Amino acid sequence: MTTEKKLINVFVVSDFTGETVEAVARAASSQFNPESVNIRRFRYVNNIDKAQMIMNEAVENQAIVICTLVDTSVRHWLIENANAMDIDVIDIFGPLLNVLSGILNKKPLEKPGLSHVMDEEYFKRVKAVEFTINCDDGSNTNLLPEADIVLIGVSRTCKTPLSMYLAHKGLKTANIPLIPSLAPPEELFKIDSYRIIGLTIDAENLVDIRVKRLSMLGLDPGESDYTEKSKVYDELQYAQTIMSSLGVRVFNVTDRALEETAQEILAYFRR
Repeated sequence: MTTEKKLINVFVVSDFTGETVEAVARAASSQFNPESVNIRRFRYVNNIDKAQMIMNEAVENQAIVICTLVDTSVRHWLIENANAMDIDVIDIFGPLLNVLSGILNKKPLEKPGLSHVMDEEYFKRVKAVEFTINCDDGSNTNLLPEADIVLIGVSRTCKTPLSMYLAHKGLKTANIPLIPSLAPPEELFKIDSYRIIGLTIDAENLVDIRVKRLSMLGLDPGESDYTEKSKVYDELQYAQTIMSSLGVRVFNVTDRALEETAQEILAYFRR
């Protein structure tokens, strides 16, 4: 006997783009079966008429409403009417705005999207991302002197994903693959070693990752030196020799989340 899967509709409501509230909703739903939660985003809900239309639709779909509304009048109307309409509402901003207002003894500005203002930091991140894309996987090594961080390591040590993560933090990040048959670029030996980060990984783990990668591409892992254990050990030894000669800080990424390694790298640079 099979039981019918329950589908929950979640309406995320914002008076700006709704990125913040949708991120919260998806983070929460990831703790359950993602297929059981249907998330819809409603943007630029800046008046009661729009809120009324959404609430009526929420009733029809038996939806939960999660909101980040900085406009007090719209937020209060939505929350006050939710009970009468038998709708569950989670107010993300309201309680925090009330606490901050009480502590600071002033009212909030009630201007949607202030956290998305395109300030200097925003443009810094854009430039960092552009730089990082141009300097991915050993490209444009002439730009290495301009990099804030240079990641080095053998293939499949998360160089590219880490580079993009750091770029979104505003750091121009290049990455260089270390390949025994190919000498590292000369520019790598001309920049300050503290700006270079070495990435290493346990050999057995690396073999598993490479086997899965080739299988995903429809290739036979058994027919490639890429997954041969002795070759992998040689690659890692070669990479360690280069890192030692450069005198760089090395991070082991074995079984570690991308964010965890990135935060350790950021902490290292702050120190």
